[in-house]
Amino acid sequence: MTVRAGVHENTWGHVEAPAWVRPAVTYLRRVGPYFLLFALVAATVIFAVSCNGSTVAFTSGSRTYTLSVEVPERDAFAKGLSGRESLPADGGMLFDFGRDVTTSFWMKDTTIPLSIAFLASDGKVLAVKDMQPLDLTPVEPPGEYRYAIETNQGWFAKHGIKPGSRASIDL
Repeated sequence: MTVRAGVHENTWGHVEAPAWVRPAVTYLRRVGPYFLLFALVAATVIFAVSCNGSTVAFTSGSRTYTLSVEVPERDAFAKGLSGRESLPADGGMLFDFGRDVTTSFWMKDTTIPLSIAFLASDGKVLAVKDMQPLDLTPVEPPGEYRYAIETNQGWFAKHGIKPGSRASIDL
């Protein structure tokens, strides 16, 4: 083994770490996998919390239908479901404006056909409308509403959800 300025080189030409570095390398080899596992779990928890999933139970006649919804933060309202390639069969997005509004929706950069339901603050369905992919025409609400729910086109019709139906929102 030859020594050049604190670097050890063995007879095969491989560089060995100085003696003072070896304990740190051994420690990292022992602790490293646990650190990576911790980082993976932490990232998963942060992702799950940021998705902020909830459910909405719609009542139509004597039947109840549940929709799993994402609830975006206020600053993500404009993005909505744009950029998505698909949506789970019983999935959607709930927009909670926190007060009555008359905001319209559009389908900019949204490539999947959607239906939207406008709901009053008490959960009464005010209107259900279909929206076509990439259509920039504003979809107007029937008046003031607090909640809007987007889901796969036809989901509301398939389950008999129409104006006058009721929804229970579990945030």
